[in-house]
Amino acid sequence: MEVVRLVLDADDKNILSEVKALFKKKRKAVETDEDLSEFYTGFREGIREVKSSINGDVELKDAKSWLNEL
Repeated sequence: MEVVRLVLDADDKNILSEVKALFKKKRKAVETDEDLSEFYTGFREGIREVKSSINGDVELKDAKSWLNEL
């Protein structure tokens, strides 16, 4: 969630280009359409959660909290 927030708040075109390149690299590494679909579904859900937290509807957990739950 923190990464999605950083991407949404990024103003630097170089950072956004690097993130885009990472996604392209990930897309090439994914072997099936199902895996790619699952990846983007998770990403879209993360973006929705970040938007909800910005609106005050949801409180995001930090990475440490997520790891403690695991």
